Amino acid sequence: MDFRNIVVEKRDRIVCVTLNRPEVMNAFNQTMTRELVQVLTEYRDDPEQWAMIITGAGDRAFSTGMDVKDASSRAEKESRTIQTSSLKPVVDLLQSIYKPFISAVNGYCLGGGWHLVCDSDIVIGSENAIFMDTHVNLGIINGVESVGLAYKMPLGIVLRMVVEGKHFRVNAQQAYQWGLLSEVVPLAQLMPRAWEIAYHIVEESAPLAVQGSKKAILGAMDRGYHDGVLWGWSVLPEIRDTKDVQEGPRAFVEKRKPRFIGR
Repeated sequence: MDFRNIVVEKRDRIVCVTLNRPEVMNAFNQTMTRELVQVLTEYRDDPEQWAMIITGAGDRAFSTGMDVKDASSRAEKESRTIQTSSLKPVVDLLQSIYKPFISAVNGYCLGGGWHLVCDSDIVIGSENAIFMDTHVNLGIINGVESVGLAYKMPLGIVLRMVVEGKHFRVNAQQAYQWGLLSEVVPLAQLMPRAWEIAYHIVEESAPLAVQGSKKAILGAMDRGYHDGVLWGWSVLPEIRDTKDVQEGPRAFVEKRKPRFIGR
């Protein structure tokens, strides 16, 4: 299927989505948002898609969030203020899917681009990755992306990025030091490494176990320690009677690579 503002590549059980508006630093417009909703819905519903990589075209930016020029033009024509919730359908899908997401961050990541890294399970970055925020410089509240980022980074750093705006930038090594990135690699190695990680997941991990583990962890974080542990116990039986649960131990005993099927 052809898309205008994203590129979708499928290899085996991996889907790679590239935000493809490099001329505007991969900023989101309405078309890109609709296309992301479409590909995320397919990822959610297709049992043969087991992992997703998200990245940006070119080496200047992962994504700079909302296309301010496009949004401002539309708002002026419609006599209203800039709509800042246009990404909500994308975010809702990201947060409701227990399949894994890998973000490969190249260049600038700011504003709405934070949504993607906030809701990804694995975030790696190239050496030129830069994280910053310009909501307040545009007179807009950063009330959603910042919440997600505060779960991955120290609160004080997130607050400074949001409040000081464009004047406070976090480079790749700082993002690694503060826990947002799990790995920093040269730009030329970013996508090969993202694919390598994805293959580790789809070739050697049971997909239902991956999804169940993510469900247990994220659900526990919403419940506090004691109730979170109880939640984890409640998730364990969900895949107890699946073929993959039988295949994993059998393959271990037989000293061979498991053949997981997602059932």
